[in-house]
Amino acid sequence: MKSSRYGACSERNGPSRRVAELDGFAPVMEAVRNTVSSLKGRALAGPHAYAQIPALAERSKARVASFMEELDARLQQTVYVAGPEFSAADITAMVAIDFAKGGIGMAIPPQQDAMRHWYDMIALRPASSA
Repeated sequence: MKSSRYGACSERNGPSRRVAELDGFAPVMEAVRNTVSSLKGRALAGPHAYAQIPALAERSKARVASFMEELDARLQQTVYVAGPEFSAADITAMVAIDFAKGGIGMAIPPQQDAMRHWYDMIALRPASSA
């Protein structure tokens, strides 16, 4: 997820949100579904039972770590994920980070200061505590 993948700063719901969904939220959920004991036999949504795959969970965690590194690099360049204005990309990225912490125990690494600052700023918004 190179910074250029986020799209132009004026795009409020375009490439940036898709990057947050596909590179952040999707691997978090893949790791959750393949890790959480209450989801055994439910590794995929739907009517069929699918076994959890531990190796897939580990790969997903590696993808989440990469997403966090790349998001931190992006946030060293701009205030919000998609540029100078708050957007759906910020909401999607924050949800992915919250699920990563709660679902698979992956919090924002201490060395990722830009992401920590961004997260703390977003968390102050009234809707973040709703």
